[in-house]
Parts: sequence; structure tokens; C-alpha cells
Amino acid sequence: MKIRIFAILFTALIFAGCSAGDISVPLNEKEAAAAKAAGADISSIEILKGKDLYKFSPEEVDQYLKFLQAYEPDLRNRIIHLAKKNLGQPYQIYLLGEYPFEIYDDQPLYCIDKSDCVVFSEHIYAMALSGNWKQFFTMLQRIRYKDGIISYMTRNHYTEADWDINNSWLITEITNDLVKDKAVKTTTKINRAAFFKKYGIGQSVPVETINWTYIAPQDVAGVIGQLQSGDFVNVVRGFGGEGDAYVGHVGLISKEPDGTINFIHSTEPQVKEQTLLSYMNYSLELTAKRKIQNQEADQKNQEIMKYNKELREKNGGVKHPDEKPLIRKEPYFYGFRFFRLNDNPMENLKKTDGPNAPRITIYGNNLY
Repeated sequence: MKIRIFAILFTALIFAGCSAGDISVPLNEKEAAAAKAAGADISSIEILKGKDLYKFSPEEVDQYLKFLQAYEPDLRNRIIHLAKKNLGQPYQIYLLGEYPFEIYDDQPLYCIDKSDCVVFSEHIYAMALSGNWKQFFTMLQRIRYKDGIISYMTRNHYTEADWDINNSWLITEITNDLVKDKAVKTTTKINRAAFFKKYGIGQSVPVETINWTYIAPQDVAGVIGQLQSGDFVNVVRGFGGEGDAYVGHVGLISKEPDGTINFIHSTEPQVKEQTLLSYMNYSLELTAKRKIQNQEADQKNQEIMKYNKELREKNGGVKHPDEKPLIRKEPYFYGFRFFRLNDNPMENLKKTDGPNAPRITIYGNNLY
């Protein structure tokens, strides 16, 4: 009896330590045919079918992308397949850099096991456009950097001024098409020299002024039915001042069979899927709370600045070690920008990169 109980407990512990995403799942007839066409081992694909994407090794990504290209010919469907297979991926901000090619930011050029909102979107797009690991890694850098030139200065740091514009081969803005003259107009100054200053580079880069638009919350419900799977979402935020709007979050659209428009995005604590309207309503509720909190922060910051000033005056005008930091204010939700996934992104890319697109460049050397 004791042996039997121990065996039952041991078995239970084994299964408790394995998530449903780690269990081998039999392939259907179409999947088996795709695996065979891709030259993949059936049992290996069965394991990957039941495994979360963010738990894959690079070798498994390579194998799965070969299978997926054979299984699903539609780009939008591949995007949503991969995005949903990545639900639950742990969130961590500021994950990627240029290491080992540059050392300003010593983070790596890719990350599978974690993501932030931009990393998630970039990786899903790049995987969906690729049929193996080499293609994925190259495509990822083409999406992350202006003209595929790998450098801290050419990375798409600003979503509204860099990412959206430099990836026009992949996406096209539809914000104005959706709401016409109801679109909210805004102007933003992009000071890249100030952004790069901490590394002592880019001081000759001039300030750029961009004019752009977004959709206010009250107009969102009337247009979301026109969105399609694979579309790119920009979440616009600011602090209530004139000209302070910026894109503070991004994600992907999934249009469900019943017409529901879902938002798949990487946010603390993990990648999640929810209706776009539920995300918007949550953001509006959070904004209402933040307005009260920020007003209180303004009052406290006035007191802190007065306190710090008195300390500094007593210290001969030099910063005193007991000075207090200002309370950080939190941004408000302004609305959305929407971008349509282009029908033939690879054909668009070949027009600029040539027949061997995507093209990436490291220190002046073109790599295909």
C-alpha cells in the first residue's frame, strides 16, 4: 500500500511540474503532411505543438518555422498563431541591445524567453515572415533597425518617429482612413542628440519635428470592426500638456471568428490577450486615478524642491547628499494609432533591399 501511494504521489508531482504547454500533442492530418513537406520529424513537431513558444530553443524555433511555413500559407494567420502560442511569456522591459557588435547597450540582439511590448511585436512579425532561424534573425534586425543597419544610433528607438516610418514596407497607417477629420492632430519634437548624449554620440543629429494623428477614445468603438488580424497598434500616452503625446505601448490585433477584436501584447507580468475595448476601458480608469495621483505628486514635488533648495543653499550652492528625489508622475491614455499589415511586405522589401531581402549591415558590411 505504501509503495502504491508513493507511486501515485510521485506521478502527481511529475505532472504538477509540467505545464500543459510541455505535453506532446498528436498532429492532425494537415499538420502531419506539413511536417513531412518541411522534412521535420513528426514526434518533434508533436512536442513543439504542445510547447509554449517562449520555451523554445533556437534549434526548435528553426524547426517549427519550417513546419509553420508549410502548414499555414497565410501571413496573418501565421502572425496570430505565433502570437497566441506566446501567451504567458514573462515581461521584462529593456531587453535588447547590439551586443556583441556594439557595446553602448550590452544587451543581446534577440530574446526568446522574455519580452516587452516592442520585442514581442518584432519577434512575432519576424518569425511569421521567416521559414527558418537564419531568416528570422536577419528579418528581426531588419525590423529593429533603420535600413537594417545594426547600430545603437540607427535602432528604431522612437515608435512614432522611427519604428512606424522605417517599417513602412511592413505596415501602412490607417488612422486617418478610419476616422477622417475626427483624428486628433499633434506635433512632437524628437531630440535624438539628447537621447544619445549619455554615450557621447550623435550630438550632430538635429531635432526633428513630426506631425501625426491618433484616435481619441470616444471614436474607437466605431472603427475597431475594420481592423484585421496582424494589424499593428500604437497606444498613445502623455501627461496632459500640449505637444507631449508619444507612443508608449504597442501590440497586435487578432480578429476572432465571431468578429471580436482582440489585443495581444506584452505587458507586466506577461504576454496576454484581451479585447481592445477592455484594454481601452482599463486605460481610461487608470488615467482617472493617475490624474489625482499626479496632482498630489505636483504638490509634494513643490515641497521637495523647496526642501532641496534650502539644503543646497546651506551647502554653498553644491548638491547636498540629503536631497530628496522628485516623485515620478505617470502618463495618461490618449488613444490609439492603427497600422494595416501590408498584403505583400516581402515584395515591398525587395524593392529597397534587392532580391535577397532582407538586407542587414554591420559596420558597413552588407549581410544577406
